[in-house]
Amino acid sequence: MDDRTVGGAPFFPMSKPYLPPQVMTGRASDFVPLHLLLVPSGLTVELNQPDQVLGRHSSCEVRLPLADVSRRHCRIFFAGSGWVVTDLDSLNGVYVNKQRVGQAKLKNGDLMRIGSFLFEVRVPEAPTIAEPVRSARRAS
Repeated sequence: MDDRTVGGAPFFPMSKPYLPPQVMTGRASDFVPLHLLLVPSGLTVELNQPDQVLGRHSSCEVRLPLADVSRRHCRIFFAGSGWVVTDLDSLNGVYVNKQRVGQAKLKNGDLMRIGSFLFEVRVPEAPTIAEPVRSARRAS
């Protein structure tokens, strides 16, 4: 039993970082899967759930089984209309375009390093509803 307290209230460590409700707004219809292209091999990891943890541990949704990847290295989630990566206090950090980040919004073409894995971020465009094409009819 953990008897730590914060401000007199019991402290319960969270398994995932807290995000305010406004971060997870966005309709389910806005969701698009994220593709991580492993450089240079070209293998692709598809993130088709809106919230996934990447790391070395068997409980992670995406396993990256190398020693320089932390057990729970980072979390990638769909927020609003885009993808966000959050470092989970990993030893070797998360890098987006050669910059170490605590949290960053991912864009198409970004290079993300997790341990010795280098991924190119591929974000497909969100599906749009096609409008009917109206043909011009000539009056006879």
